[in-house]
Amino acid sequence: MLKAFTGKPERFGFPKPKYRIYESHPVVNTLILHHAGQGDVKIRPDITRVEGHTAHFADGSRADYDLVMLATGYVLDYPYIDKTHLNWIGASPKLYLNMFNPSFNGIYVLGMIEASGIGWEGRAEQAELLASYLAGIDAQDGTAELIRDRAAAPWPDLTGGYRYLGLDRMSYYVDKHTYRTTVKTLTAELTKKRAEASAPGRTLVEQS
Repeated sequence: MLKAFTGKPERFGFPKPKYRIYESHPVVNTLILHHAGQGDVKIRPDITRVEGHTAHFADGSRADYDLVMLATGYVLDYPYIDKTHLNWIGASPKLYLNMFNPSFNGIYVLGMIEASGIGWEGRAEQAELLASYLAGIDAQDGTAELIRDRAAAPWPDLTGGYRYLGLDRMSYYVDKHTYRTTVKTLTAELTKKRAEASAPGRTLVEQS
């Protein structure tokens, strides 16, 4: 569809991607191709070095500039929590479903997912799963143990078969369909297990 409507971005000077679609977060901008086509914006290759006002580019060209603006995005950070409490490894915490510390130390993370199109719906489903888990702790109905057992086993592959770029900002990337299906399925399992535990004629034996 993109090719039909706009053609290849390479004709405006953008580099041809070396990866499949969705293996990096797509840039959504309705005007960049327009301004590039009109000559308002010029696309340049990577900067190799800057000497004074002169920027040297990867293709061997160079040009002088008065201002360099760095639009590098953001760095994932939770400065109010020591990284050891989040099982932080490399560029991000390593959490079961990007939510649960495998040590289950009482700290949970919501929203630490990036995926094309996952939006608030995926994050709301995270909240539902966490609420169900916490309810299981209070009820002592065995549902909380189900999640702990899953976190102790090999974790599911949430990439959906994509080979995401090895960038810091993509260290907690997931595939939307795979992730949402996994979370919703687990929430349904907790609901079913809780219903079975509370069914008439069943006796729950608490374990310390």
